[in-house]
Amino acid sequence: MIHYSCDRCSRPLDPQDDVRYCVQIETRAVMDSVGLHDDGSDRDHLLEIHEILERADDLENELIGEEIYQRLKFDLCSECFRKFMSSPVGSRPTKQMDFSSN
Repeated sequence: MIHYSCDRCSRPLDPQDDVRYCVQIETRAVMDSVGLHDDGSDRDHLLEIHEILERADDLENELIGEEIYQRLKFDLCSECFRKFMSSPVGSRPTKQMDFSSN
């Protein structure tokens, strides 16, 4: 039997009784072509980066480092999932100020 636990709070998750949320995060480096100097070559640098990222599933590919591409997967309990969804990038929403209608 597979045992799950919340990757945030470490609470054991019972597959029979608990809802388990699977959160997948994929990050990749992006290089915009704006501002790049033209060296006169016909190389398509964006296409080369795209081809490297397409081969990201190949774990033996040494061209891809953690700074270029990462795929992360987390199991969360209901409470941690709600907390994650309230602030997925870790920043708190700014508090809205109420102004009077003078």
